[in-house]
Amino acid sequence: MPVRLKKLLGTVLILIWIFFYVLFALKLAATILPDSHWVVQLAYYAFAGLAWIVPPGFLIQWMAEGGTDED
Repeated sequence: MPVRLKKLLGTVLILIWIFFYVLFALKLAATILPDSHWVVQLAYYAFAGLAWIVPPGFLIQWMAEGGTDED
């Protein structure tokens, strides 16, 4: 697959991932966290703020493979 196509596809998939991840994280926070202790809220938001990057990391690695553009 050409690198340019991989980058386009990867970028679109990352944007879709972020959109749905944010919706999920906010819904989870709204249902679980309202009455919880501030330390629990801090831990949740720290985890949720960093966990989104794991799947795009694998996708970025896939996008970078194959260094040359094979049109």
